[in-house]
Amino acid sequence: MPRTISSTPRGSRTPGRVSLSWVIAVFGASFALVACIILGAAWVLGGRAAPTTPTVTELLPPEPRQSPNVTADSEVATVSALHAPAGTDEEYLVGEAAAILPGALKSTEVKELPVDRISDLKPLGWAVPYLDREGFQHDYVETSSVESVRTIQVRLTDGTSFINVAETRPEAEKVELYPLHEKLHSVVNLDAVTAETLELTTGQEATLYREEEAETWTTAVETSSVQYVITSSLPHHRASEITSWVMITDRSRVQLAPNVPGPADRLERGFDEIFGWFAD
Repeated sequence: MPRTISSTPRGSRTPGRVSLSWVIAVFGASFALVACIILGAAWVLGGRAAPTTPTVTELLPPEPRQSPNVTADSEVATVSALHAPAGTDEEYLVGEAAAILPGALKSTEVKELPVDRISDLKPLGWAVPYLDREGFQHDYVETSSVESVRTIQVRLTDGTSFINVAETRPEAEKVELYPLHEKLHSVVNLDAVTAETLELTTGQEATLYREEEAETWTTAVETSSVQYVITSSLPHHRASEITSWVMITDRSRVQLAPNVPGPADRLERGFDEIFGWFAD
């Protein structure tokens, strides 16, 4: 009996198998496309819904209405006189110098920040809100900015002694800080004090300025990105300790600062918004 020869070439697939493979390939490609579209939408929506970090200016309280009889210059002098550097006399409060915080080269308006909002400075990269010392509390916070250089000064007090810390940082890229010794005239009478170099526990050097038998002292220390001027009524032999504490806080602020949102946070915000559409 003769053998029947199949008309299907050897090695070829049956139509059923070809169709199944094609369906699987199309399904996989469609699934990948949809997944990419969803991820892309979540990325875009997550960026749009990202929480915005306030600037120092946005933390300032609303400007009060000015009296017609009050000029801008007199208002600036009044604000500065309320929180003038310790140890200054009435003569210091007259003229442009009264409106200069440590770190500024020229006169500018000094504004007070609400103490209860000092924590809002943490995500902005400032160290002063992290200053915490047993028995001391933040008494006031004030700030000024000129030519994209901002100074924030805080006063901590235990009811008897005080510590003033002025932190100066650039507010924009490619802005360089002027050398600190060029700006100390606003808080230190350099002709009436002695200067002494202090070795800090951080390995940095600071300069101590003090007048014989004066109740206050001032230290100044700077890095390439920040400058600190510290004035205190604590005994002067504690100047190195207090200044080291400030610089240690400056180094620690990066570890202590709130986590910066990353790509995963952005996608999470986007998925939350997408799921919210279906929930509604």
